[in-house]
Amino acid sequence: MDQTSLADFFQTHGGIVRTQQLRAGGFTHYQLNPFIQQGQVLKVKRGVYKWYSSDQSELPEVAGIVPNGVFCLLTAALHYDLTTFVASAYQVAIPRKDKVTLPEYPPIQLYYWNETAYELGRTTFVLNGTVLPIYDPEKTVCDFLRQRHKMGFDLAKEVLTAYLRRPNRQIARLVDYAGQLGLGQYVDTTLNLLL
Repeated sequence: MDQTSLADFFQTHGGIVRTQQLRAGGFTHYQLNPFIQQGQVLKVKRGVYKWYSSDQSELPEVAGIVPNGVFCLLTAALHYDLTTFVASAYQVAIPRKDKVTLPEYPPIQLYYWNETAYELGRTTFVLNGTVLPIYDPEKTVCDFLRQRHKMGFDLAKEVLTAYLRRPNRQIARLVDYAGQLGLGQYVDTTLNLLL
């Protein structure tokens, strides 16, 4: 087997491949092992492999490690340019009852959310040909307001004020999400003060 065919296979899957995808693509562990030993393929965790490239984003890797995960809070806020703060770990929301085994690297912080908080505002974006799950900007703002006691009031304020400066803001959607998440009165009061 030649290196380019395996590299192309990884590339078509966003650089991250699971064991069942390898099998479906006609590759075996015996063919993969030399690439692991040479450092061209990294074993992220059991059954998850990454093609090594220093210029790749780790977001597809994180999405592969946490299959039902949705990028949230600081990871989403950075994507939408709502904050300048960089988290020490990728922040990912998963359904409350899900169980995920995390590797040591990349650093991932899980948030276990109920069905409403998990499903509301889900969307996707494409990075290097890979479709990745993320919450929309309005849900991201609501999540910061929900987590303001843990994340800090200053950070929640930064995210909200950056959102309000956006030309394409959707206040009606923000208020709707806030109501569904039990933040309706808090968001109404806060918006009346800031607008």
